[in-house]
Amino acid sequence: MVRTKELSDFQRGTVIGCHLSNKSVRQISALLELPRSTVSAVIVKWKRLGATTAQPRSGRPHKLTELDRRVLKHVARTNRPSSVATLTTEFQTASGSKVSTRTVRRELREMGFHGRAAAHKPKITKSGLQAVTVADDIKEKVKLDLPKVKGQLLIFGATNWDLIGRKEVPKAQAAFRNLGQNLWGPHRYGSMSDVQVSSVVSGPCAAHSLLITTEGKLWSWGRNEKGQLGHGDTKRLEAPKLIEALADEVVVAAACGRNHTLALTEGGTAYSFGENKLGQLGQGNQTDAVLSPALIQYNGQPLVKVACGAEFSMVVDCKGNLFSFGCPEYGQLGHNSDGKFIARAQRIEFDCETIARRVAIFIEKSKDSQVTPVPNVVVRDVACGGNHTLILDSQKRVFSWGFGGYGRLGHTEQKDEMVPRLVKLFDFPGRGASQIYTGYQCSFAVNEMGGLFFWGVTNTSRESTMYPKAVQDLCGWKVRSLACGKSSIVIAADDSTISWGPSPTFGELGYGDNKAKSSTTAQEVKTLDGVYTEQVVMGYAHCLVIARQDTPQEQEMLKKLPEYNPRTL
Repeated sequence: MVRTKELSDFQRGTVIGCHLSNKSVRQISALLELPRSTVSAVIVKWKRLGATTAQPRSGRPHKLTELDRRVLKHVARTNRPSSVATLTTEFQTASGSKVSTRTVRRELREMGFHGRAAAHKPKITKSGLQAVTVADDIKEKVKLDLPKVKGQLLIFGATNWDLIGRKEVPKAQAAFRNLGQNLWGPHRYGSMSDVQVSSVVSGPCAAHSLLITTEGKLWSWGRNEKGQLGHGDTKRLEAPKLIEALADEVVVAAACGRNHTLALTEGGTAYSFGENKLGQLGQGNQTDAVLSPALIQYNGQPLVKVACGAEFSMVVDCKGNLFSFGCPEYGQLGHNSDGKFIARAQRIEFDCETIARRVAIFIEKSKDSQVTPVPNVVVRDVACGGNHTLILDSQKRVFSWGFGGYGRLGHTEQKDEMVPRLVKLFDFPGRGASQIYTGYQCSFAVNEMGGLFFWGVTNTSRESTMYPKAVQDLCGWKVRSLACGKSSIVIAADDSTISWGPSPTFGELGYGDNKAKSSTTAQEVKTLDGVYTEQVVMGYAHCLVIARQDTPQEQEMLKKLPEYNPRTL
């Protein structure tokens, strides 16, 4: 058999774009003047591997449908360890398909399973396939820098970590029911007064927090029911504590999901810990929890960015490639699938990604829903909301995908997007974006001119903003740092700190005792007058601030703030 000429990356991307526009194989073949078999092969490869680049040809076609492969993966995970004969029988019972043990073994091997059921040399692993997709034979070496920020940690908002976002404290945490309080104004952490902080980390779904010192040491505190603090246990912590397992590493960045955490070292490796039921730790399995930091399963170029949504994670390598893993329920992983399949008894489950998989295609949609692939996307930044994702590329374009409710994707509709879609407002000369941020149900971007844009919703009782709109209240302010929790927003701009958010709030706006508890418009935080805010970060209902203390005057202003010394058990 004569091997046909390989298609260019642009041709392959065009095939996928036409496929996403609901064109048939026959129509695509006629439009691009390609054989139908070639068109079908490109589409099948993209659906299976999330890639359009050429892979080594094995000469053996897949004998299972995509649905059968999902069922087989589910059977393998729920019956480990088992022989291939046992798994074949279980699979045939669950799917009704008749296959040989040889086919099952090959499929398991190609899905990344190891052990006697998948044993066959040479082993083909899912991470190996992705290494081919990235097409980088030589790994680069990087040394990432810590943020060029240092200051003192301040906190305000809710600190009863087990109660945040809940009606009552779980029975397992009943002993902590009366710990923590609502801090209505900024407080200094008493135990951290001598620690120079370089970065603070939390997330709109998180009730735990992290800080990175100027020496690159990672500290954590807050809710810890799934081991997301990384201390090898599930004990809640009221104040920051050094993560001993990472004491020998220089950590430069981190991210918090609902109950999981990612940490990035200066060498470009990523550790994960916490809940892993949906594969959000990227360690190649689905377990209840991982209590101590462990490396993610990844064999590509060094990583430079990490981000977490509620139950999923994103990482970016030094070449600008984006990888995702975790729960795909709303398409937030960007692999053109929500991962749903029907298990036993008509129960819907999700085919979660348990190792880092490259996001292979980026698209643009016209008003009449025509899809065009966007080539040459080099990712520079990534931000995750509860169930949606934003990225900023090297051309200052913004893409969004995932759950589309309340307009948080900025595409003028509430439809979920399964692959990264271009936000058109920022795709014009001189109007590109320079910063991106996400809240639980909203998104922000700062354009090249310094203008702040918002879309989505913070108050679900009000009308949604379906596409990026300028925040007029902050026109002329130079935004340095922005954070959004469940519904509240805090911004560091010029020499001020600004916040607003609807009721109910728990002190995360920082207005102070006996002051307004909420605001529908942007207000300066008077309790921080004279304090220069380097960085702001929000959890579900608390706010963390790095306050500069370079001069005696700044140190004196900070000493005037009350000190928070939480009670512990």
